[in-house]
Amino acid sequence: MLAVERYETIMQAAQSQGWVRVTDMAERLGVSTVTMRRDISVLVDRGLLERVYGGASIPSRTPVPKRGGHAPRTGHRATVGLVVPSSTYYYPGVIRGAESAAGALGVRVVLAVSHYNRELERQQVTRLLRAGVDGLLIATADPPDRDPEMIEWLTGIDVPVVLVERSLAGPAAARIEYVRSDHAAGAELAVEHLVSVGHTRVAAAAGLRSPTAWWLFDGHTAALDRLGITDGGVGHTELPRSDLDPLGNAEAIGSLVDRCLAAGVRALVVHADRNAAAIVHTAAERGLTVPGDLAIVAYDDEAAALAEVPLTAVAPPKFDVGRTAVEALMLRIGSPGDALATRRMSLLPGLVVRSSCGTA
Repeated sequence: MLAVERYETIMQAAQSQGWVRVTDMAERLGVSTVTMRRDISVLVDRGLLERVYGGASIPSRTPVPKRGGHAPRTGHRATVGLVVPSSTYYYPGVIRGAESAAGALGVRVVLAVSHYNRELERQQVTRLLRAGVDGLLIATADPPDRDPEMIEWLTGIDVPVVLVERSLAGPAAARIEYVRSDHAAGAELAVEHLVSVGHTRVAAAAGLRSPTAWWLFDGHTAALDRLGITDGGVGHTELPRSDLDPLGNAEAIGSLVDRCLAAGVRALVVHADRNAAAIVHTAAERGLTVPGDLAIVAYDDEAAALAEVPLTAVAPPKFDVGRTAVEALMLRIGSPGDALATRRMSLLPGLVVRSSCGTA
């Protein structure tokens, strides 16, 4: 592959997910890490990328297209609050996307973190409102779509609100907009890939009480029905968080692997990366190889490339979610009354193929 072709591939990957890792791109393009660092340095020197630890990211002021209808208030630099459950896993990509759009639109973003605590989340929103933000982007600590009390709280906020990586349904939430990854479609993409390499039984596991888990399980079930395959009766498995309950997590993963072996299931879709990596380790302890005896597709692609066996992974479009959410919020801020229809957007994830699937 010519250098110019590598540059184009690197930029496409960076624009899709907000940043690229040297090791990932070197493996993807079949070149050495030295060559990949040199390629990234060229793109950094041209101002197309910013260097970060282990790779490079889209510059914070990368231009994004402005859509019709946005009219910033004269003499006022809009400020939006961004409330996320975590700033260390998954959401950094969303934050970078929000920063990119904000820079292009001349908007200031103020970040607040809830640490998956509903009470702290309310406090952060109150603080941002008192600071005078013009609108809010909120990735709620808990899924709001099954919680009437949370819907009432969200609809009572007196500035425009766009949910991030969450969704709402029903007339009570008719004015709340959202931008999220289509995790159900991502799960279907994972199952389709496993079927394409020969598997006819595919199980699914996801983090306990994770907002992503329900969508992933829905997509997994839909894919099994559509493709005419089964999960061997293993069912959907919820895995305790390894950082909060390491023993419970290890026990659940061991049980999952044993049930898959007993049912003749040799393929798994697993959320999140750390759980998928732990399954690789547990399989090795039982004398199994990945992908020889067990194929795995991870979900999130935050650290999938760093597992003992680099994991094929579904990569939600985190950067684009953050960028699109800011654009949607600014359109709402700049539109009087009901001049703009309520918009609810689901963005499709991608699949990054590595070494953990092979053939059945």
